[in-house]
Amino acid sequence: MSASSTTGLVATAAGFCAMALAMGIGRFAYTPMLPPMLEESGLTLSAAGLVASANFLGYLAGALLATRTAFARHRVRWLRAGLVLSVLTTGAMALDAGAAGWGAVRLLAGIASAFVLVFSSTIVFEFAAREARPMLGSLLFAGIGGGIALSALLVFVGRSAGWSAAPLWGSLAGLSALLAIAPWQHLTLPAAPPRAGVGAPRPSRDRRALAQLVAAYGCFGLGYVITATFIVVMARNLPDARLMEFWAWMVVGLAGAPSNWLWAKAAARFGAYPAIVAGYVLEAIGVLLVAFGQGPAMLLLGAALLGGTIMAITALGLAAARELVPQQPERTIAQMTVAFSVGQIVGPALGGWLAERTGSFASPSWMAAAALLAGAALTAMAGRTRLQRPVACAR
Repeated sequence: MSASSTTGLVATAAGFCAMALAMGIGRFAYTPMLPPMLEESGLTLSAAGLVASANFLGYLAGALLATRTAFARHRVRWLRAGLVLSVLTTGAMALDAGAAGWGAVRLLAGIASAFVLVFSSTIVFEFAAREARPMLGSLLFAGIGGGIALSALLVFVGRSAGWSAAPLWGSLAGLSALLAIAPWQHLTLPAAPPRAGVGAPRPSRDRRALAQLVAAYGCFGLGYVITATFIVVMARNLPDARLMEFWAWMVVGLAGAPSNWLWAKAAARFGAYPAIVAGYVLEAIGVLLVAFGQGPAMLLLGAALLGGTIMAITALGLAAARELVPQQPERTIAQMTVAFSVGQIVGPALGGWLAERTGSFASPSWMAAAALLAGAALTAMAGRTRLQRPVACAR
């Protein structure tokens, strides 16, 4: 199908599959796979955190590359490269490569996921703008929750059947390959030639608001990632641990899939910035419930709050930033992704080290909640900055 015959809805459905592949599986399947990897390989929590951080370092590198004109100009080509690399690196995790080897594989997977997120987002956002259907951007990110739910179910069924980590990773790679078909065919909108006025300066208030949003997004990266990486490990302390591991991650995905639609409705009614602030606060509560709640009910409620806000904050935050600088969508989205990546790189390594040193995830969870509340404050500041009236120049 040619780019001219692809509708926004078709592109969004393809983008949904791309997000499920590169983010829900390529990036987040490491979480439900941690228990079998810890059991079979002797991987420690500290080493597991470093492997996760390697993925986020790759995500940072991919986001930086995506800002380069040479990549943005040929975004369809590089989007497809990201899809292929995501499938291959998911399959490569089946190799018994040790912490260092897995770290290298996860680094490449991070690059792939950044390419897919940045370029599929910009393509779908452009369709949404052309067709005046802003809801398409929110539906796109539901693919992350869908991929999380699919990977949780596949890992649970496979482990129940007695599969080891290697065939589980192989089956995840097979699922990824199936999901790659739709975005390969339908995410084919080439980058538009530079428009007049692209380099025009933006009002200083918009630049300040963007800087505050970028800083808030960095806090978001740090705040969500510790719980998102280790929630399945935390569930191992509960009775019927195998079942709770499955439901903890499944609830994250199930809550995430419809969350963008609900949060988009909230943003339309109350404003994007208040909605993002509310998402940060609810996610901080979820992080603390997962770490300190007593029993399965509190764990699952925390998982629902986590999954129900991760994708929404991502979608609303990227859309708000793009609105501030609409002439350079790839660069703006990549700037946000870079800040997000810095928080992600620090989070798993520090969180795993603190958990191993203290014997619990209490300290890492308090740190994560504090980062999320800081992100809420910065987003509120950005919303106020954006509404400030420009100061008239004295003559």
